Amino acid sequence: MHCNKLWKIRSLLILLALIWVGIAGFAGPRPSEATSSHDASGSYTLVSIGPGDADLLTVRAVQAIRRADLVFCNPKTREKLASVIDFTGKQVEDGYGVLFRFYGRDCRQVPEAEGTWHGRTCEEFHRKQAEFIVMVQAAVQSGRHVVLLSSGDPTIYGPDLWSVKALKDLNPTVIPGISSLNAANAVLKAGLGEVIITAPFDREGRADTIERLAVHERATMVIFMPRDMPKLLQRLAAAYPADTPVAVVSRAGHVGQENAVMGTVADIGDRLKDQDVQLSLVYVGKALAQAQFKADETPMPSGTGKFYLVGMGPGDADLASLRAVRVIEKADLIFANDKYQKRYASLLKGKKVLDGYGRLFPFYGKDCAKLTPAERANERMSCEAYHQKQAEFERLVRDAVAKGQTVAMLDTGDPLIYGPCSWSLTALRDLPTEVVPGLSCFNAANAALQAGVTQGKSSHSVLLASGWSVDEMAVHQSTMVLFTMRKEFKHFVDALSRHYPAETPVAIVSKAGYAREEQVTRGNLGTILAQLGADKMPFEYLLYVGDFLADGGRVAN
Repeated sequence: MHCNKLWKIRSLLILLALIWVGIAGFAGPRPSEATSSHDASGSYTLVSIGPGDADLLTVRAVQAIRRADLVFCNPKTREKLASVIDFTGKQVEDGYGVLFRFYGRDCRQVPEAEGTWHGRTCEEFHRKQAEFIVMVQAAVQSGRHVVLLSSGDPTIYGPDLWSVKALKDLNPTVIPGISSLNAANAVLKAGLGEVIITAPFDREGRADTIERLAVHERATMVIFMPRDMPKLLQRLAAAYPADTPVAVVSRAGHVGQENAVMGTVADIGDRLKDQDVQLSLVYVGKALAQAQFKADETPMPSGTGKFYLVGMGPGDADLASLRAVRVIEKADLIFANDKYQKRYASLLKGKKVLDGYGRLFPFYGKDCAKLTPAERANERMSCEAYHQKQAEFERLVRDAVAKGQTVAMLDTGDPLIYGPCSWSLTALRDLPTEVVPGLSCFNAANAALQAGVTQGKSSHSVLLASGWSVDEMAVHQSTMVLFTMRKEFKHFVDALSRHYPAETPVAIVSKAGYAREEQVTRGNLGTILAQLGADKMPFEYLLYVGDFLADGGRVAN
């Protein structure tokens, strides 16, 4: 084994020890305090392990795997995690991933032409599913802790959520994780607002096809599973203006292998020639014009300063990734608000930490003299005051980087989805910068729902929207996830009611990611206001609408 590989493994093991010392006190019991694996009460947990490298696991995921007695994962995943997880003494089972096909269907009703998938018949899938269920039930009933490791975010086109539905009597848990979307956002370094998550489905009569969803100019479309790239590019050319920016991001989350090819709808095909587009996502939209990805960026020599925008995830401290913790540990200057300073007090001890530089995006890049009184009235400070604070932040970062220091800005969730600090990547674009991906409150809320948001009966797309775009985007009657951002709850219900039937299922997820405070309220569009009554909504909540919530929010077809 090469010395640098040994050093990486040793560093990650040391990092894991640091995590237990610095974070576990905020996130739950330390290993010595955790429930023994021989407790009378066993458990089943679906664990998101993120895309790419092992250091994109969250601390919570590491804790769950370390605690487990029975682990379902393939050899490739086991090898990937070996630097941070000791599998000694654990029962590890392969061959039980991607078993969702035909779950809940009567094989006798499946057309003959569709009865086989990847060489396995419907009946064979059912037998393997039943085998898995029996193994898990027996293990949990004997007091053992069982985990199924799922790549990326299992709620977004994931193959393993069927197991949560099948084993619902065991009261399963889903641990959220970083998705390929979060990792690819970090590669592009582009701040996104409205996002359309979809795949190149092409079924007649569907309202959520690429062609129909392409009408929203300010939304960024992110296309998963672009298996037939030439055909997809033809569809994009027919749906978007030729000058619309496009990016194809490959192997997001794999340090040293990540790549993005940037272009327009007109020329992206030529730019992709001879490029490996395996494990890629395709982005389309105007927001990409601000992407700070540099294809020709050369590695910086040792001792060079660098700025990190670090996604810390939502909720509890244990939803930060190992990579995020590593950056904090090595940083010389850290920008963090009071909430983060308390949450990560042990990790930040002895470091230079500055507060007051988090939400500085208002008026960035705008001429204060051209603003209307109404535009100025929307913010707590004047345009001039924001510009002064932005310049002060830039100076602090530039001075530190010039001295060879590592600077980290800690941001909540995924810093590139409605992120208040993404402006800093544009302001500091001439410096070495890196984004550490974080899971969004969207990922955490999906896990709380234990539902596949891309597995609706009438829609396999998901629209991430806000109070400014809900009415415009609701016309598709697709699955919607609304980032409420202080907007009055009735505003959303009224807008949705103009497009969705009253019986459409809805769910409200409050405090997503906070293990002890997380709450899910379910209802339907026509009655949810009366159901909530006069209760005031908390600041941190997401509103979901769509038929994927049917069957108790555990649809996994």
